[in-house]
Amino acid sequence: MNTTGMTKEKILLIVTLPNTLTFKHKGIIDFDNILKLFRWDHEGNSVTIDARQCKMADYQSLILLIQYIWYLKRNHVYVNLRYTKNTQFYNMWKNIDGKGCFNVLDNTQDNFHYVYNKPIFAIKYKDHNITQMLNTIRDYAMDLPTDLIRGYEDAVRYIISELTYNALEHGFNPQIPSLLQFNWYRDKNQLSFILADLGIGIKNHLEQTYAPFTSNTDAIAMALEPEISGTFGVNVGPYKQQNNAGMGLYLSSNLGKTLEADMYIVSGDGIAHISPLDVTYTTLENAWPGTFIYMTIGFDRLKTYDLHKHLEDFRKHATETVAKRNNIVRAPELYIDMYNYCGERCEVKLEAINLRERKIIPAIKKGETVILDFSHAITATHSFLTALLADPIKILGLKSYKQIKIIGANETIRTIIDFVFDTYTN
Repeated sequence: MNTTGMTKEKILLIVTLPNTLTFKHKGIIDFDNILKLFRWDHEGNSVTIDARQCKMADYQSLILLIQYIWYLKRNHVYVNLRYTKNTQFYNMWKNIDGKGCFNVLDNTQDNFHYVYNKPIFAIKYKDHNITQMLNTIRDYAMDLPTDLIRGYEDAVRYIISELTYNALEHGFNPQIPSLLQFNWYRDKNQLSFILADLGIGIKNHLEQTYAPFTSNTDAIAMALEPEISGTFGVNVGPYKQQNNAGMGLYLSSNLGKTLEADMYIVSGDGIAHISPLDVTYTTLENAWPGTFIYMTIGFDRLKTYDLHKHLEDFRKHATETVAKRNNIVRAPELYIDMYNYCGERCEVKLEAINLRERKIIPAIKKGETVILDFSHAITATHSFLTALLADPIKILGLKSYKQIKIIGANETIRTIIDFVFDTYTN
């Protein structure tokens, strides 16, 4: 529960943690239960996180709490954490060095204290050998009696490597490190881990290359396809020589299936659950600004696992998928960012006419779908929108609802556009 109060000097936000801070409720994963606690739009300069009634927690939820605290800190918000000693929350917070999280944030050389079988790492961008950093993480991850995962070590290392590279390449935030945390459950022969970042999110990352998506779940679904979210030609420090073909999520999610794992990918308000049998997508009530991945892997000592064979099978399937994708004749699209043509105020009727005659009408006559992005437009007048859309709508009739897509429009602009569509389709 969140409450807001005011003093003469500052606006106070109080985030009250529940009695139990966990994703899991009777075996069901519920991320909204945690995400609803975080207020990313707080404009005050002080936040109190009241954990005095929180008696139990899981480490994965604490990882997200640390990133939220870091976000507030980077936005110059004073954070006060209140807790009761000798509770499970207090002991877990102490175990993962939560009290020292500000030192980890502010000092590039610091990291969290090592906790046997539940280690946590801040993944920072440094000008050093990336492979060396990954080896350190994986060595910690494998620091347990090998009889638990004997035969699976390579697969686990491979998944961790791919997802860590993803966090550094696609989810990197120069101000706030990503966090990776492991949990070993010896009695269940299970490994759980969470990898969380406050980067730009999957949707925004893909939209640097592709036309805008209608939802975060659509973007996640596309990112799970082979050779979609790659970094060809991207110059990002030590990655400038790397030829990443966008296979990280594809391979790690498919390896997870063969390991009979459960994998959750949360980005924005979208979530994908990759189980051994299928993939399901849901829209959350509350959003995470970046991306986090939560994965649980069970191990069976009686089984053997051939990583090389599985990777070869996945790469073969990926090659076939990409070939089919490239051979499919897709309905062509024309994407127009209105800001690029008309600025943030779409008011000049002559600009609308020029855009209509030079771009929109030729595209629809060729059967192309026209996507008009008003994301960065503050206003658009009725005369401007009529000049822009009336003739194309007359040409297409009711097909205009399908062939002309409007995205990113604020409520006022959207209302005027709907009126123009209704007027010229009747």
